[in-house]
Amino acid sequence: MSSFRRRRPAAPIPVEPSPGGPAAAQGSRRKAPLCVLAALALLGLPAALLAPASSFANPLPASSASAETAAPAGTSTTTSGTATTTTSPATAPSSATTPAEPTRLVALPDPNIANGTHLLLVTLSGPPAAGSPTPALSPAVAGSWDVSGSSWRLTPASTLQPCSSYSLTVWSHTQSLGATVLGRRRTIGLNVACPPMIGLQEALARLGYIGAAFRPSYTVKLPRGAESRHEAAVRAYHAPRGALVPDPSAAPRVAQGQLEAVTRGALVVYQSDHNLEVTGEPNKETWNSLLSSLAANRRDPQPYTWVDVTESLPETLFLHRGGRIALTTPVNTGVPGAETQRGTFPIYSRFVSTTMSGTDVDGTKYDVPDVPWVNYFNGGDAVHGYPRASYGFPQSNGCVELPIEAAHTAFGMLALGDIVVVE
Repeated sequence: MSSFRRRRPAAPIPVEPSPGGPAAAQGSRRKAPLCVLAALALLGLPAALLAPASSFANPLPASSASAETAAPAGTSTTTSGTATTTTSPATAPSSATTPAEPTRLVALPDPNIANGTHLLLVTLSGPPAAGSPTPALSPAVAGSWDVSGSSWRLTPASTLQPCSSYSLTVWSHTQSLGATVLGRRRTIGLNVACPPMIGLQEALARLGYIGAAFRPSYTVKLPRGAESRHEAAVRAYHAPRGALVPDPSAAPRVAQGQLEAVTRGALVVYQSDHNLEVTGEPNKETWNSLLSSLAANRRDPQPYTWVDVTESLPETLFLHRGGRIALTTPVNTGVPGAETQRGTFPIYSRFVSTTMSGTDVDGTKYDVPDVPWVNYFNGGDAVHGYPRASYGFPQSNGCVELPIEAAHTAFGMLALGDIVVVE
């Protein structure tokens, strides 16, 4: 009997199947001889030592695997050691770019300008670009253009000329920031109104051509003496509220806000004194002269003059110059059927001598030459000289007849536009 025990044969060691299946395992290694396997078993070593190096997995470092997984589609990933670089493709430039909007005119001045001292505004769709041409006003006006936000502003040095017309041009190459040019020229007409009638009346009163003083309805600081042309224009267009009170107190009362006889007569006197066309109407030339006179404080060199004719017996004419009565004389007014019309009238025509013709109330025709010192005030009615045996009661065909010497004196004191009041 043998002295040693036979060892139990070692159990076969299972071999992991290749990830690629049996065929892949056979292609990657050959089976080891049984004796070798037995020897390994006796030594307690695993049979896996006989597997070739190519049969073991070679996992990537965690950082590399994560980088590969995170790389988005359409990118290129390069791995070197543990560093991974991902390169995105360059973005192709867009072939479609948004074109700039053209400059737009948002607002232009109202064609009818009520106040010539106000700013003129031309508003674009954005602030004017550097080098963009300023609008042009024709005829030119003293003043300056500046920019405020998206608007050009014209500030007149004094005023746009009252009662005048202008043209305003915005050029085709006008441009606002971030926009293309306007593209076409735009021209509009502007009509500047005359100042309101109360402004005209107050201006004539301040210059002494209306016998009145302004009494404001509230406390207001008004310039005394000379004022700037701009100040005069502002006051003409926006006269403070108040009343024109007769000054002297006996002077004809003004109907405020109306172009009535007193105001029309004052305009006639002013236009005559300043070599203007005598119309008795406010116009561009008259307002241009008035603003200059107000700025220089050029008052009427003569005292305010008017005539009062009273039909109470004895009929009398009073010629006022300022606060005094310069002439008193008896007169004759119209007989019944040819009465002298009562009211307030400006003298509209004067003659040293003229021929008067017409029809008496009894139907008799008359034609009288060389009637002296004639001042027409109402149609065919005039203050003039005429020889009579007596004066002081109705004898004329509607005129106011004076003794010849008194008529001569009155003619020298009166002027075109002076007021005749019959009462």
